[in-house]
Parts: sequence; C-alpha cells; structure tokens
Amino acid sequence: MLARSHWLELTPLVKASSIVGLIVGGIGSWKTISVVGPGLLNVFSSPFVLPDIVFGIGLLLGGPAALVSSLCLVLLPLTDEQKQTLGFLSFMGSATTLFVLPYYFYFVTSS
Repeated sequence: MLARSHWLELTPLVKASSIVGLIVGGIGSWKTISVVGPGLLNVFSSPFVLPDIVFGIGLLLGGPAALVSSLCLVLLPLTDEQKQTLGFLSFMGSATTLFVLPYYFYFVTSS
C-alpha cells in the first residue's frame, strides 16, 4: 500500500506551518551551516559553555525538527491535538533557523 497524504485534513494555519517547515527544514538548516561554517570554530572554541548549549539546541531543534514534524503532518494520520503540536514545533523550528541562528552566529563571530 502506498502512503496516503493527509494534506486535506489539515487546517489552513497548520498547512502554512507545514509548508514553511518543509522549506526551511529542507533547505534553510543546511544553508545556515554552510554560510556560517567558518564561524563554527569560534563557537566551539569559546571558553563559555552557554553559547555552545544555545548553539546545539538551536541547531538541533531548528531545521531538522521542522522538517521531521512537517513530514509527519503530511504523511501520518494524527489527532487534532497532535497536528497542532507538530504544527507549532514546525513553526518554531523554522523561526529558530531563520531568525535566531543567523543573529547568534553574527554576534559570536563579530567579537
């Protein structure tokens, strides 16, 4: 049996969140790493532990989480509560990748 898409069962807000999560999670997370790759050495060589923790959480919960939650929204049969939770995770992961990580890299590498 082929996997059936559950796209038509999603609300418009969850659909928008899923689209953004697929785009940002699929492209944005890896592009962020490639653009600021030279600054990664500065992040991991800092004497402070907090920037490393913030970077790790932002990187792991950013793009990959948005991509996986968006794929789950489209492909899995879920309850309304699960759809809303995954939609929120997809949106927040996208926002982390689009806004938080670039500014974090800018401030860490500019000092």
